[in-house]
Amino acid sequence: MATDSATYSVLLVDADDGFLGETKSLLDGHKVYSARNISDAQRKLVEEGIDLAIVGPTFAHEAGVAETTLLFDVQPSLPVLLVSEGLNTTVLRAALRGGIKDVMETPLTVGKLAEALGFVEQIQAQRGDDGRAKPKTKIGKVVTIMSPKGGAGKTMTTTNTALTLASWGDPERVVILDADLQFGDVCISLQVDPKHTIVDVARDIDKLDEELLANLLARHSSGMRVLSAPLEPSLADEVSTQVVVKTIGMLKRMFDYIVIDTAPFLDEPVLSILERSDVVLLVVDMDLPSVKNAKLALDTLRLIKFPFEKINLILNRVNSKARLDIDELERSLGLEVMAAISSDKLVPRAVNEGEPVVSLYPRSRVARDLRSVARLAVDEEDLVEEDTEEDARGRRWFR
Repeated sequence: MATDSATYSVLLVDADDGFLGETKSLLDGHKVYSARNISDAQRKLVEEGIDLAIVGPTFAHEAGVAETTLLFDVQPSLPVLLVSEGLNTTVLRAALRGGIKDVMETPLTVGKLAEALGFVEQIQAQRGDDGRAKPKTKIGKVVTIMSPKGGAGKTMTTTNTALTLASWGDPERVVILDADLQFGDVCISLQVDPKHTIVDVARDIDKLDEELLANLLARHSSGMRVLSAPLEPSLADEVSTQVVVKTIGMLKRMFDYIVIDTAPFLDEPVLSILERSDVVLLVVDMDLPSVKNAKLALDTLRLIKFPFEKINLILNRVNSKARLDIDELERSLGLEVMAAISSDKLVPRAVNEGEPVVSLYPRSRVARDLRSVARLAVDEEDLVEEDTEEDARGRRWFR
């Protein structure tokens, strides 16, 4: 449907592959990108010059509209259109208040999309230029560590991954969000004494801005920042999913890496965090209960069509005495093991010292294993090439 005079870059955002495919076919001749969630869409805005975003029916409700407006944090002048399966005045009002240009009803047609592309021409005419919209904001990378079983080494992996990322770049650009809202242990693992927690974020959510959020973050001795979990389990009820989502969105504008420790189950906050993650490190201990729980969690994620290319399987406490067959484990989980953390008495010793093993015992084998885990999360331009030969052997030693 592209004309000879104008070809545009269009971003389609929806969780429904059918909607993405059908709409793309109507945009023949234009450069079309797709994203299944707003987090991926924000990254596309950073990576590509997007002229128009069309957000699908998955987001045609008040919460979805609020989430869609996060696109303006990356590209304020971006024309955004929302597609709805029916005309809902509540959604329409919320969309227009949020800066969305229009709400279109399904089914989409070539004519409707041609009209939508007219918004791009209007904005370019108002700017007085003929160039493409260029994203100017770098957003942070969300690295989530999860395990569906407690005691599998999730928090240990979180703290060591974050500190490694901090040591490879500017520690001021790395933050840990402890989202294990009832029993978060990040601060005690780092010997950080927080003056504020995510509960304070929740209580000030209506007036929260980047300056206020920065003042609520604790500082690790390395310079890395930490947003603490509630200090008492009973306070977790004050932290809604919406608070967690808004906090992540704001941290992405403030830091290069947001490393998130999660609770050991799949509730609404954890699923919302996973949906907004760029990299997921799934930590599985070398015992049958941990493998069983991991399989159940992965089965759930498959049901909701979670993009498995984001998930990296990490084995913890690997040693020659483990009776689990790695090939069989990979077949059972449907994932390839991307990194392995060796079993080492230095790990509990470091935990009790309140210092990550990568800084307390940096030359140990387990520290090298943990640096290999961090390499799965780091951006290529930030990658530090050290101990390369040892890291390469780390993937093969347990076979």
